[in-house]
This record gives sequence, C-alpha cells and structure tokens, in this order.
Amino acid sequence: MLWIAIVDDDASDSEPLRAHVESYCASRALTATVRVFRDGLDFIRATDHFDIVFMDIRMEKLDGLDAAHLMRKINRDACLIFVTNMAQFAIKGYEVDALDFIIKPASLASITYVLDKAMKRLRESSNTTFSLKTSEGTVSISSNDISYVEVFDHNLVYHTVKGDYTVRGRLSDVSGKLDPARFVLCNRSFVVNLRFVTNVGSEFLCIGDTRISISKSHRKELMQRFSSFLGDSL
Repeated sequence: MLWIAIVDDDASDSEPLRAHVESYCASRALTATVRVFRDGLDFIRATDHFDIVFMDIRMEKLDGLDAAHLMRKINRDACLIFVTNMAQFAIKGYEVDALDFIIKPASLASITYVLDKAMKRLRESSNTTFSLKTSEGTVSISSNDISYVEVFDHNLVYHTVKGDYTVRGRLSDVSGKLDPARFVLCNRSFVVNLRFVTNVGSEFLCIGDTRISISKSHRKELMQRFSSFLGDSL
C-alpha cells in the first residue's frame, strides 16, 4: 500500500495532478491512497506517514519550502517532489532532500517520470520481498505491505494489507530480514511495522483495531524506536 499526498491550495492544479497519479497507479497495478491537502498546515497536522509527497511551493498559509522543512522532522524517508510554476525556487529543494520537481501544469508524462523515480528509491531503500510457502501455494509479499508478524505453535502469521498468510518458521528468522528502522519486536511473539501503528501506550500498542501487548523487556527500545520513527528525537 502506497500513501501519497498532494499539497496544493489551487484545486485547478491539484485535481488534474491527482487524476494523473491515480492513472499511474492503475497502470502499474499499485494499491495507493491519495490524499489532497489545501494548505501546508493541514498536511503537517495529518497523522498519516506518506511515502510520496507532491508539494506546491507557493501557498498562502504555509509555503511549500517551510512545510517541507517541518515534514522532514517527522518523515525523513518520503520522496518529496515539488510542483511549481517557479522553477527558480526549485533549487532550494536540495535543502529538504527533494527527489525532483515538475513544472505546472503537470502532465502525465512528467508524473510518470517522477513516480518511476520515486518507486525505484522506495524499493531500494526499504522494501524486502518474501516468498512464503503456504498450504495453498507460494505467495510473494512485500515488506511494505506487512503490518505485523506473529508466531504461535511454530507457525508464523504474516498480517498484510492483502490478507493473512501462515507458514512454518521462527520469529527470529523474519526480524533479521526486515528494515530495523521500521520493524520492531514488542514481545516474544510479535514484530510490528511502525508505519501501521496508530497508538502506543505503556502496556500495548494498536494497529487498527488490533491491540498488541508490549513486554517490559521490549518497552524501552520500542518507545525509542517509535519516537525516532516519528522524528521526535530530532
């Protein structure tokens, strides 16, 4: 599942851009949630952890460069793409590790180019593919789609956005293959993807409607890793 944000206060620009992004995702068979924000403040206040962000530079309440600086304090990994009619300001994108920029009005060709570039970076930076031999055959899943993995009776259950898959195995075999910046043990039986965590308490965390207990031995590391993931330690 991809999370994509479009931040632009002009609907005449953001809606065609959204259509192009959704067309791209459909052409690549990508499952994506695309959210449009009318100003930088609403975007910064959002709790979603986006993979790709299209950011207008010139906005009234909070311009794109300032919004991008704030975003980097809570999301260091998102692929940031500036969308602007002021190419002279795009060079400042290097200050916030922008992947690229496109000139308004955005065309499908330009969107295809930058999204291909973004997808390549995302695959190289954080994705691991698992081939699982289940009772119903071999299934290939992406680590980006895993919300959490649990173990019981020598079985591993991969909970993903596409469904649950059960295989034989040990949790230690899985945790060593996952990106340590995003996946963390919360007890002896669960490893969770911090990107899907919606709430953390002193004794449990939530992934959607699922509550998972946090053991005392893992609590300190989990809280530190979750804080680092959100950027609170910056």
